[in-house]
Amino acid sequence: MLVLGILIAAVVLLIWNGSEFFQKLTNARNGLGPSLKIALIALTLNVALILFGWRRYVDLQHETEMRIEGEERAALIASTDGMTGLLNRKGFADRGEELRNRAAIDGQQLVIFSLQLHRFKAINDRHGYDVGDRVLRMIASALEQMAGPDDLVARLAGDEFAIALAIAPEKLAEIEQLAERVLRTVTRPMEAEGRLVQVGAFLGIAASDPGEGQIPDYLRRADIALDRAKSSCSARPVWFDEGMERALIVHSEIEQGIRYGLEHAHFIPYFEPQVELLTGEIVGFEVLARWDHPLSGLIEPDRFIPVAEEHGLIGRLSEQVILAALIQAANWDPAIKLSVNISPSQLTDSWLAQRIVRLLAEAGFPAERLVVEITESSLFADLDLARTIVTSLKNQGIRLALDDFGTGFSSLAHLRSLPFDVIKIDRSFVSKLVDDPESAAIVRAVTTLAEAIRVPVTVEGIEDAATHAAVAGFGCAVGQGWYFGKPMSGDQATALLRSRHSVPTPTVSARRSG
Repeated sequence: MLVLGILIAAVVLLIWNGSEFFQKLTNARNGLGPSLKIALIALTLNVALILFGWRRYVDLQHETEMRIEGEERAALIASTDGMTGLLNRKGFADRGEELRNRAAIDGQQLVIFSLQLHRFKAINDRHGYDVGDRVLRMIASALEQMAGPDDLVARLAGDEFAIALAIAPEKLAEIEQLAERVLRTVTRPMEAEGRLVQVGAFLGIAASDPGEGQIPDYLRRADIALDRAKSSCSARPVWFDEGMERALIVHSEIEQGIRYGLEHAHFIPYFEPQVELLTGEIVGFEVLARWDHPLSGLIEPDRFIPVAEEHGLIGRLSEQVILAALIQAANWDPAIKLSVNISPSQLTDSWLAQRIVRLLAEAGFPAERLVVEITESSLFADLDLARTIVTSLKNQGIRLALDDFGTGFSSLAHLRSLPFDVIKIDRSFVSKLVDDPESAAIVRAVTTLAEAIRVPVTVEGIEDAATHAAVAGFGCAVGQGWYFGKPMSGDQATALLRSRHSVPTPTVSARRSG
């Protein structure tokens, strides 16, 4: 508007001064007079002003075009993944809303795939980031080629991708076939930088009724289904359902409750008696965690232990329970052993032995009365580190038990190389011992093996007299289970030891032959 006003003013001046100039020129007789000179100067200035105004107008137009182009380029950068050229999370949300609106008008359903690569970090670690970046670009290209012209493909972060498409409700059954093709495409072997690489992938699917919800809602639901696929190690696409969301809410509430409970010492030890099978004498207790919830009361460990492990809280929880158990048992009969469980994630902590020694010192509990139970399957995530931790514990005088024996992948070589003092046979074999000859054969074989390497056997899951008699007949040394008493509080365990209530004794007194 400013440029236009300047041009109009210049034209008016030019017309006015020009008419005056021609009048002066006509009336001049003896050369140019002062008035004519002034008119010529004014005309020259007006022409210059017009030229300057036009030049400024052109410059402003160019600046406007450059600004618009820069804004468009910035918007493109803000909505695009720089490595793959796909949409990023913001671009996916913005373009997804446009797709959702079109789908609502056309009576279609919007479907979102949430895809995450599996073992992608191993490619970066083994081959370097250049190869990893190349793999991501190849996967992005493959996904774009599979997508339709109106479909949206995005790289949300790292090794996470998403696809959005609109489809008629009657064709929804075709979606799973498309998802299967996506998984096959992503997981096929690829050549990157001269190397043959291959990744796994998990995929979650979410769909909605026409016009319902927003893109972030769809993506969140697809992510929930993706998490279910990962947790179940499913090689097939997993559809979202409402039950998953309810389970997620419960899971989140448990996590928050655990964090609060750790701050307020709501996790307490319970004690399950361990009995000498031939005499019925209590020789120890296994420490089990219980959640003394202020509203829900006592909560069993299978409700909270998996959540604590998933969120990295199991170490704090375990130490809190172990310390309370050690303090409770410090004044018990010195012959009574206390067995505590170590989770697989704790066995990756190189400071685990020092932490346990600190707990012993804090509670004033003798190291030789403590038995640390380690599941055999947890040993092989990092066998060298496990061997270091086990050896450190052993050097402190702490006894070691190989827990859940028979369910993992132990070999005789590993048993001989690691200084275990006790082998515990898993309850899954013991519970079927009487009626299942194969389970009986396994228990008998493990007992024979343990006897050969001079390691005593403890049997879990003794629930009745028949099972008690059978394992005692096999020569097992110690047993535990509800036949001898359910897990009890520290005060109840103390009262039991003081009264020395008798416990059931075996019906056989010698090992069965064969």
